Amino acid sequence: MKFRSQTGLLPAAVSVGAISLALSMLSASAAAALTEPSSSLFVPPSAPPEALSDIDPANPPTEEAKEGAAQHLSDLSLGNFFSQGWSEPWQKWRRTTPDMALLRVTTNFLEREFRLDYVVTDVANNPALDSTEFLNGLIAYGLNRRLMLEVISNYQWNTPPAGPRINGAGGGFLARFQLVENVTQSYSFQARVSPPNRGIGQTQTTLTSSLAGWQDMHALIPALGRFGLYGSFQYDNFVGPHKAGAAQSDIGYDLSVAETWTAPTTPVFGNFTTFLEAFGTTLLDGASSGKTTVSLTPGIRFWFIPENSFTFGVDLPVTRAPAFHTVFRANYILNF
Repeated sequence: MKFRSQTGLLPAAVSVGAISLALSMLSASAAAALTEPSSSLFVPPSAPPEALSDIDPANPPTEEAKEGAAQHLSDLSLGNFFSQGWSEPWQKWRRTTPDMALLRVTTNFLEREFRLDYVVTDVANNPALDSTEFLNGLIAYGLNRRLMLEVISNYQWNTPPAGPRINGAGGGFLARFQLVENVTQSYSFQARVSPPNRGIGQTQTTLTSSLAGWQDMHALIPALGRFGLYGSFQYDNFVGPHKAGAAQSDIGYDLSVAETWTAPTTPVFGNFTTFLEAFGTTLLDGASSGKTTVSLTPGIRFWFIPENSFTFGVDLPVTRAPAFHTVFRANYILNF
């Protein structure tokens, strides 16, 4: 397939090359870091939590610094869901192991960000479709420590084996609630509404409910380094007119791991992180009820300047008769 050779294998090769180059740079940086003396970061008890930034593991904060941050950012839990966080201004936790948005797993914390995603899919086992391109933009705004709202806009191009492209605009809206948030854990619930993209022939509105979580594994097993464990579960309900045999609901699930190799202050490759995501979907009804698709997404993320990051990854199918050969993903996030 002509498109596959240009769009499927090329991004995978680019991603592998980028990872190899970055890891070689990191090895040199790590060797140099071992010869440098460590020092303590002191933050007065009255300082706001932003003063901690993302903590440099080579320069851990003092107990006074930790106590000062804790005075300003209390733990959130299910037990104090209705009494804590709603009147507190939005804040982002700054931890030794960073908690971050990846590519497939649902994000587990509240954000204030502008985000762009570009996705190219080399379609498989579909005689009417050769490839798709998808551009997604969103603005997320945490109103307080419990609630975030997000507005989404996107555009998709479908390329058939022959004939003109079919394209159209879509979007959506979501609300995310912080359930648990402390120095080692974060859990959230979100609800999303996505109207159909009629330009590409969609007729159903998608209602999605998701539960997402993160655990700092460094706190449990320090030998793992700055290692984070992510997971999410979502339920999709498709509402509206549909073809006979079309699915009306499905579930999606993800388990991801991420290791952060550099300090946030490292030039160009701040908080350089490698990750691997395992994502699956299962149809709950329709003519293909029970069909399950699983893919693996290796990727990298790094902050090239403060509050600005790039993320790259490639989806690789695991199950038989997949809907795609490869999916290349690129992401830019501006935090504000």
